[in-house]
Amino acid sequence: MRDSPSLRKHDADISASDALHDRYRGVLLGLAVGNTLGLPVESWPSAEIQRSYPNGVREIDPLERRLLWDDDLAQAVILAEAIIEHDTLLVEDLARRIVTWGRTNGRGIGGQTASVIEALQGGVSPGAAAQLVWERDGGRPAGNGVVMRCAPVAMRWPRDKERLLAETQRSAVVTHHDPRCTWSAYAVNLAVAEALHGRIASILDLADELEQAGADPETLQAVRNTAGHELADLKLDGSAIGFTLKAMQAGLWCLEHAENFEESLVAVINAGGDTDTNGAVAGAILGALCGGRAIPARWLENIHEEHRLTSLADQLLERAVS
Repeated sequence: MRDSPSLRKHDADISASDALHDRYRGVLLGLAVGNTLGLPVESWPSAEIQRSYPNGVREIDPLERRLLWDDDLAQAVILAEAIIEHDTLLVEDLARRIVTWGRTNGRGIGGQTASVIEALQGGVSPGAAAQLVWERDGGRPAGNGVVMRCAPVAMRWPRDKERLLAETQRSAVVTHHDPRCTWSAYAVNLAVAEALHGRIASILDLADELEQAGADPETLQAVRNTAGHELADLKLDGSAIGFTLKAMQAGLWCLEHAENFEESLVAVINAGGDTDTNGAVAGAILGALCGGRAIPARWLENIHEEHRLTSLADQLLERAVS
């Protein structure tokens, strides 16, 4: 773990209590702006984004103020609200919430999650529904639906790694059976948990922690392959768009590039691929590292129900320190 001049400056400008408060808000607000900023170029290759946006994608459509949240942010809110109500993630409760969201919103829903919701509505039990869909599709799909929404778990249990892993597993099992989904989310949650307390996790140290916890070899290799690499090396716009390990790498890359919230997030979006989800994961980590005050106000002005996100962040902090 390491510190950085930008993080030291953030903490020097405000009290320790205010810095922690700001970081907590930064996670959900960062997730929100990253998700929303990436929406217009979702699934675009990097070269196409650079042709259409020579200076990078830098503005959020003002129409977003009136639109329902996209799936990345909406499902993160579902997790946050479930944690606040029960102080744990209950699989049956989480399944019910996700089914309700799919019926009343469902904006941006991924194919894997949609299929699981259909199975749940057909009477298949939570957990079994995710396994059924995974096996039906050949036992290989590892979509990014868990890693995109996982950050509230780290916000509630930033110091208890055993509980953090257990709750991350619960957050995953409802919709995604593949173990890579859980382990990639755990990697992101470890990074967020460290950042909330002013520390930048070493990517290689994260890989060692994951290995000790029993993570699968493919996730471990993907984590290690992120260290010291540029975004172009990660090929976020390659054939594995929507893959959980790609979204994880987009977020972990920010651990080595956290000097400027806006520039780092724009760089992730510019790299192409599943830009809204890559942006959500990167935004959550950058928000934890840099704090909510580092997020451009012009972006926050175009986020639907920003006040609700800050309220949830405050409630998660209250739970975490109580």
